[in-house]
Amino acid sequence: MVDDIIAKSKPKQTLKEHTEKLLENYQVLKESYLISLDANDWEILRQACLFHDFGKANEYFQSRIKGQGNLSQRLNFPHNFLSVAFIPEDDELLIRLVAFHHWRNVLSYQNVDLKTIHQGMGRYLPKINEYFRKNYELLKFYIFKKRIERLEDYYQRRMDQSFSLEREKRFVILLGLLNRLDHASSAGVPVEKGRLEKFSIIKEKLLQKTPCPWQLKEFKDQYRQQNGVIVASTGLGKTEMGLLWSGGEKTFYTLPVRTSVNAIFDRLVGYFGNENVGLLHSDAFGKTLLGVGEEGETDDALVHYDTAKNLSFPLTVATADQVFTSALKFLGFEKIYATLSYSKIVVDEIQAYSPATVAIIVRALHEVQKLGGKYLVLTATLPPIIKNHLEYDFYVERIPNLEKHRVELVSAEISSQVIKLVEKFWGKKILIVCNTVRKAQEVYRILKDQLSRLERHNTEDYRTEKIPLVLFHSCFTSWDKREKERIVLDQKFVGILVATQVVEVSLDIDFDVLLTELAPPEVLIQRMGRIYRRYKEDGVYTPREPNVYIFTENPSGIGPVYESEIISKTRSFLQDGVLSERRKLQIVNQFYSEENLKDTRYFTLFSNALELLENYNANSRDEAQQIFRGMDCVSVLPSSFLKSPIQNPFLLKRLRLPQGTLLESALIGINHEDRAQRMLGYELIKDFLVPIRTWALQKTERTDLSSLVNNNLFRGILVVDGTYDEEGFKIGIRDHKNLTSLEREAFWDGIV
Repeated sequence: MVDDIIAKSKPKQTLKEHTEKLLENYQVLKESYLISLDANDWEILRQACLFHDFGKANEYFQSRIKGQGNLSQRLNFPHNFLSVAFIPEDDELLIRLVAFHHWRNVLSYQNVDLKTIHQGMGRYLPKINEYFRKNYELLKFYIFKKRIERLEDYYQRRMDQSFSLEREKRFVILLGLLNRLDHASSAGVPVEKGRLEKFSIIKEKLLQKTPCPWQLKEFKDQYRQQNGVIVASTGLGKTEMGLLWSGGEKTFYTLPVRTSVNAIFDRLVGYFGNENVGLLHSDAFGKTLLGVGEEGETDDALVHYDTAKNLSFPLTVATADQVFTSALKFLGFEKIYATLSYSKIVVDEIQAYSPATVAIIVRALHEVQKLGGKYLVLTATLPPIIKNHLEYDFYVERIPNLEKHRVELVSAEISSQVIKLVEKFWGKKILIVCNTVRKAQEVYRILKDQLSRLERHNTEDYRTEKIPLVLFHSCFTSWDKREKERIVLDQKFVGILVATQVVEVSLDIDFDVLLTELAPPEVLIQRMGRIYRRYKEDGVYTPREPNVYIFTENPSGIGPVYESEIISKTRSFLQDGVLSERRKLQIVNQFYSEENLKDTRYFTLFSNALELLENYNANSRDEAQQIFRGMDCVSVLPSSFLKSPIQNPFLLKRLRLPQGTLLESALIGINHEDRAQRMLGYELIKDFLVPIRTWALQKTERTDLSSLVNNNLFRGILVVDGTYDEEGFKIGIRDHKNLTSLEREAFWDGIV
C-alpha cells in the first residue's frame, strides 16, 4: 500500500486530514442556520466536500508535493478534474462542483496521457478506502473520459456565452460555499464565526448620546427584511442606521476608498470588538498588523486577515471593489455571490463613484437580491439617475434645517486668487481642493513661495505661529500619506491643506474655509461637507462672509477627470449666497435628472454600462477590479527608493532589522518560504509604491524588482526612474516630444 496521500504542504495535511477539516467546517456552516438550503443541496455540498480533492491521489501530484522529483508533463492533469473519476453517481451538478472548485481550462491539457494517469490512480484506492472506511472505485476509463469531455464542453460554453445567473443559481451558490469551505480549511480558520446581534448594541450606544436618536425614531421592524435607501446629511449617523437595519444578520459594509474603510473599521471594532469585525481591501493586512500592536504576534494578524479573506466574520468592512466586482462574473466570483446570498449589504457613499462603476454596483445589487440577499444604500445625496435604477422597499430622508455654508463664485482661476484669500483667512483652517494633481502642485508651490512673506507680515501684526502647509494627493507613497493624514486629522491642526479629490470621502476633517475649483454638484457638496462639519443639527451657522469660494474659470481636469458638459451645466446651477442642506439635495436632484443629463457622456456611460453588463464576463479578478476602479494605472517603485532607509519602525521591529536599514538590503533578505516574512515583505514594499498611468510605462525605463534584489517574491513589481519630493512623484519620461498633446495633458494632470 502507498504511503500517506498528501493534500497540502504548508502546513502539511494528508487527504484524510484536509477532507475531515472540510467536513467539520461543513457542519459549522450547516448548524449556523445562516443559510437556507434544502436537504438535497446540503447533501450534494457534503459529497462535493468529500470528493473534491480525491484527484490528488495521482503520481504526478504526489511526486511534486513530496519533493521527489518531476515526472513527465504528460502525467500532469489538474486534480479537480481527476476527482470526478471517483464519483459513483452521474449527478451533473455534483460533478461540476468538484471539477470547477478550481477553474481551469481542460483544453490546455490536451497532450497528457490521461489513460496512464487514470490507471496510476488505482494504486491509491486502498489508502483512500482506509482513510474514509468505504469501498470507493474508479470509474471505467471510457466513462471518466466522457465526463471530462462534458466538462470541457461546459467550460467552453461558460467562457463563450453570456452567463445566466438565473439558470445557474444552484451551481453558483453551492460552488461558492464549497470554495469557502475549502479555503477556510486550508487556512485553518472557521468558515463562519457565528452571529453578531448589532441592533441592541447600537441602540444602547445611540441612547447614551441622546434620549431620542433620529435613527430609532425612523426605524421600523419591517425594514429588517427589506431593501432600502437612507439619505442623510454628512455626520448625522447614517452608519448607525445601517447597523440597526443589519440586525443579527451577516453584514458587509462597503465604502469607496481605503482611508474611509479604515476609519469605519476602527469605529466598528470599538462597538463590537476586533474578534467580530473583518477588513477587506488591498492593504488590509498592514492595517490588521497595526491592530495587533507591537507586542502582538504576526501570526495573529495573519489569522484575522485569512478569516476576513474567507468572508467568515459576521461583520466585514470593505472597499466596494472587493465585493461588487463579482457582477463582472470573473471565474471565482461564486464565492462572493454565495456569501452575499444570505447577507445584508450596506453601500455607503454611492454618489462618489463614476457612472460606469455605479452601474456595476447597481447590477450586483439586483442580482444579489434575486439570490436572497438584502441591501441598504446610505448617502448624503442620491442622484435620480441612480435612484431610478434601484429597487427598494423603504426610503428615509434625514436632512436637517441647517445653514452653515455661504458661497461666493469667483470668476478666476484658483491659482490667481489663492494668496489673497489665504491672507484674508490667516489663522483659520483652510482647505484648498483642486481637480488634478498638477493643479494642486501648482497651488502648493505658489503658497510655499509666499508663506514666508505672509508669516513675517502676520508676526508683525499679532500672530506668532508658523502656519503648516500640507499637500495631499494620490501620488505620494503610503507612508507619506499616513503621515499627512496624521497631521491634518489632529484636532489641534491649524493651517492649510491643499488636496485633490482624495479628501472628499476619505478624511474626517473639519475646516473653516474652502477654496475649490469648479466641479460637478455632488463633488462640490462633498467638499463643502469638510467645512463647518462640527455643525450637524438644525440651526443657522453661516458666517457673515463666505466660507466657500468656487473658482469657475478654467478648472483643471476637464476631459481626463470631469467631462466638459457636466462642468458647464454645473455653473448654471450655482449662485452666490447661503446654501442650506435642503438646497444642496435639491440641486443634485435637479441636476442628475435623466432629462438634464440625457445628452451628456455621464448618461451614456451609465446607460451603456448597464446594458453591457447583461452579457459581460471578465477574464480574471484583476481585470474585473481594473474595470470597476475605472483607472488605467499601476503602482510602481521609484528607483531612488531602493537606496532609501526604511522609515516604518513597526515593520523594522517585525522583521528584526536595525534602524537605518536600506530598502534594497531588506528585500534581498526576505525569506519567501516563510509566509509571515512574505506578507511583511509585501507590506514593506507598499510603503514605497506610487501610482502612475499604465500607458506612461511605455514612455520610461522600467525594470522588474525581482532582478534587482534577486528575490522572485517581488516579480511583477516594476521599478521606474523619476523624482520624488515634497510635491510627490514625477515619472521620468524618456522623450516628452513623443507624447501627444492629449497624453501630455493627461499625464501631467495625473491620478487624482
